[in-house]
Amino acid sequence: MRNNMDLTHIADNKANVLLSLNALMITFLVPYILSNFDFVLENGLGISLLLLLVTSLITVYISVLVLIPRGITHTKTKYKAPIKGSPFFFGSFQNLTKEEYLEYIDESIVNKVHISNFVKEDLYYVGMVLARKMKLIRLAFRIFLAGFLIAVISATAVMIFYTPST
Repeated sequence: MRNNMDLTHIADNKANVLLSLNALMITFLVPYILSNFDFVLENGLGISLLLLLVTSLITVYISVLVLIPRGITHTKTKYKAPIKGSPFFFGSFQNLTKEEYLEYIDESIVNKVHISNFVKEDLYYVGMVLARKMKLIRLAFRIFLAGFLIAVISATAVMIFYTPST
């Protein structure tokens, strides 16, 4: 469980890096394009800069998806009432008072099989959240890398081969 939590933290940090980097790029790119619009058009850099801007926006969007807390439909195992799910998962008790929670945990951990099931289910759901985060992080990095490289290559090609009309 600790390993999965550490990996989740790493995924969140990577998403934060991508978010920060791309937000900075957008922050500098938009004013530059707007204040130098004639220069950008004259030198044929519009498509390259637009591609870089769109790539950054998509990367920011995916990074935010990684960072948004996600509700988990927790516990598929049917327990006898009043046990609704793992007392170790905040989603199972977030709306209880302290007294209700203490009673809930006492009822839930009486059976060792329940405790084992709670731990297994918690590990499974943390793993599912981690898998989703890692999948989105890989996608964000691929989009960022591809878009950045294509924008740089296209801008370089324009600078080499483009001759502005006079």
